[in-house]
Amino acid sequence: MTGFAPGLDRYIPERIAALASSDASLCVGLSGGLDSVVLLDVLARGAPRRALAAVHVHHGLSPNADAWAEFCRERCAERGVPFSVERARVDRAAPEGLEAAARAARYAVYAARSEDFVVLAHHLDDQSETVLLQVLRGTGLKGLAAMPEVRALAHSRVRILRPLLSIPRAALHAYAKERGLAWIEDESNASLRHDRNFLRHEIAPKLDHRQPRWRESAARLARHAAGAEALLEDLARIDGLPREAGEDLPADPRLSTDRRANLLRAFLALNGAPMPAEARLAEMSRQLFGARTDARVRLAHEGLVLVKFRDRVRLERVVPACEPLHQPWNGELDVALGAGRGVVRFECATGAGIARAKTGGGDWHFAGRGGGERLRVDPRRPTRTLKNLFQEHEIPPWERECMPLLFHAGTLVWVPGIGIEPQYACAPGEPGLCPSWLRTPAKPSHQPPDVLK
Repeated sequence: MTGFAPGLDRYIPERIAALASSDASLCVGLSGGLDSVVLLDVLARGAPRRALAAVHVHHGLSPNADAWAEFCRERCAERGVPFSVERARVDRAAPEGLEAAARAARYAVYAARSEDFVVLAHHLDDQSETVLLQVLRGTGLKGLAAMPEVRALAHSRVRILRPLLSIPRAALHAYAKERGLAWIEDESNASLRHDRNFLRHEIAPKLDHRQPRWRESAARLARHAAGAEALLEDLARIDGLPREAGEDLPADPRLSTDRRANLLRAFLALNGAPMPAEARLAEMSRQLFGARTDARVRLAHEGLVLVKFRDRVRLERVVPACEPLHQPWNGELDVALGAGRGVVRFECATGAGIARAKTGGGDWHFAGRGGGERLRVDPRRPTRTLKNLFQEHEIPPWERECMPLLFHAGTLVWVPGIGIEPQYACAPGEPGLCPSWLRTPAKPSHQPPDVLK
């Protein structure tokens, strides 16, 4: 793509305009390397109507890290771009490896930004290298799809934007030379210890000689894979994939083996869970979809647990198993119950809920199950055990374990999803409080697998 350099001033703003609204604010992820310096220069010159800032993530891994941060500060000062340095702590002994740990720390910084988009300078060479690395790792379509132009960050309103994925590094280098730009070189980029560097320095030159347009071909494969992955996600939606993380998955045993695996894979991805190996995914799918309706299945997976009850599957974080609960209640409308237990919210009502007149005194408190609790939900019938009531109302085991029970002076008054003890129920026309349990969905402990460099 020689001759592209003079058109970058026009191409990059146009690409951003196609991907982001005109009033969206931008933050350049500025490492100080060639790619991000070019991106900063183009945006500072060509986007006067947009709010623009830059951030440098200081990993502290190189003896030159302070100098790099100062270099980035100077480049932004020259262009009048607001700039900040964010220090990230990286565990050198992280089990996932130093590169992955640094990447996770970097993206955590991006997720905390106030701008709408963090703009990154990944280009065609990065994309094609990522595709080849994913092939070598034996990844699926999601991995082959490599880096999307726009990606939301988990648990954040910030999105990642990559407007350079069609531009080769040679064009960025030509632009920098043409504009007289300076940049820094990370000494770690020369180390062949890292797979990406080995591919870039040892394999790519040979491919350039044999197949000069291999980068475009690899990027085209990524686009095809992304399209196929989107179709598989559509199929997963048809098969019952929920819309939001934290929702239950229907486990229809009539699905074929391949559709079961596809649905489970999409469910794990939706919840930000690590993807299991092929054989492990097949075994998880077999147990979750093939077990009898009355069987209870619990599968541990990377700090999470998949639990099946009847025909539903829930993904839970492994948290300290709902520690003993004794939370006094003094009439507050919102009661936070701690990790894993969520919140109980009371809505004011008339003729419904717990009679407000009976909530003024005595020992009101929330507690967990201790065993042997009984509740009367119908004044014409005797009390019944919670175990029987849970079974009758099909309350899943994962909800029973951390469910808050409301007591008054030793009497069980309310059980979520079951009902209120009749002697505490509100009479017609009487002020009442209607309780509801908001079980905060467990946030995934893992960011979705990221193939970014």
